[in-house]
Amino acid sequence: MRNLLATAALLLPAAALAGGYAVPNTNARDLSMAGSAVAGQKDATATYVNPAALSGIEGLSVVANGTYIDFRSTWNDPASSASRESNLKPAWPPSLFASYGGKVDGMGWGVGAGFNIPFGGNVYWPGDWPGRFSIITVNRRTYALYLTGGFQPVPQIKVGGGLIYYRTTEDLAQAFNFLGQEGGAALGTSGGKVSFDLSTEITPITGVPLTIGIDYKHKADQTLTGHAHFDNAPPALGPNTLDQGVTHDLTIPNLLNVGIAYRVLPTLLLTGAWTFDRFIVYKRDLFQGDLGTSVVVNRNYKNGYTFRVGGELEDVVPKLTLRAGVLRDISPTRPDAFSPTIPDANSTAFALGVGYEISPGLALNATYFHAFFDEANTVGADVFAGRFETRANIVTVGITFRPGEKPRGDSAGLWGNR
Repeated sequence: MRNLLATAALLLPAAALAGGYAVPNTNARDLSMAGSAVAGQKDATATYVNPAALSGIEGLSVVANGTYIDFRSTWNDPASSASRESNLKPAWPPSLFASYGGKVDGMGWGVGAGFNIPFGGNVYWPGDWPGRFSIITVNRRTYALYLTGGFQPVPQIKVGGGLIYYRTTEDLAQAFNFLGQEGGAALGTSGGKVSFDLSTEITPITGVPLTIGIDYKHKADQTLTGHAHFDNAPPALGPNTLDQGVTHDLTIPNLLNVGIAYRVLPTLLLTGAWTFDRFIVYKRDLFQGDLGTSVVVNRNYKNGYTFRVGGELEDVVPKLTLRAGVLRDISPTRPDAFSPTIPDANSTAFALGVGYEISPGLALNATYFHAFFDEANTVGADVFAGRFETRANIVTVGITFRPGEKPRGDSAGLWGNR
């Protein structure tokens, strides 16, 4: 009986093995600069990226974006020439931010609200692929709602922060094989948690167009609740494979972004940033069924970090802006805990973007972003063997609206946020 229970427990841990990954900032302007504009915010996206910057954005600002994400991986059998590619099933994450700001006694203030999807998983392997007993489907979305603000206590310093509400939904599926009988297991859960944000923006040298931005988002320990379903499970496994309620502990990691922006010319802004993802707090996936089945899956993440640089050149021709960026991301995944649930690895990415001022205060932005993941080879007896080659393509189109913004070429706004 003990062996039967142990075998039943093995039906579920892979379904609970959906380690989250950080989704790039899909605001069209920020994505085109590879997320390096932490210290170069100039619209309502500061609500999410660096709330302190809201105190430098006067009047109304609205930013809306639609995004297409194509994330795919190819598995190669290390013992033969066999290979399989994950199915194309794009994700379409939206984002929307609005802010309003002004001045009191010459010092700025601003408030903002909005939402996006900063974490997720989107992997769909074929139902008959050799790794189906590890995973078939991962559909995870972490939605975030922001209510933040900033103010300027002294001319060279802005501070900000606010509340974040994370809400995660996940649907996971895998196959199992017990004594030659193949079946399936599926899991659906959801839950949320409130966290907070703290940020600052510093202009250290008066008269020099150099800005430093720092933003910190605290972790969120969520408890997701939902339902587990089994198909074609052997009767010998008893209640362990009956449909049942389930809880799943899931941690959104701490995030720290440090950035610098320098306006080299009135129309040229250069940016750089370093991102620290404290994934070490994500130690495991804990699956608890209400019929007594309890499964702990060690994730053993290390911390991850990313280096980013970007640039923005305005008025290449009248009303047209060009942007570009590159990054190098060091993944938190350890080789001995690699899973096809999220075939993650270190990666290099580039981005190209364009903006066009339709009319004063109204601009259309578009970006293409491509990530090349390093080849990942699984290591250890507890992981599915293979060589994984992964890539991601992201296309974003967005609208920014600032009715009080001055037209391009107005010298009063050349050296600061406009």
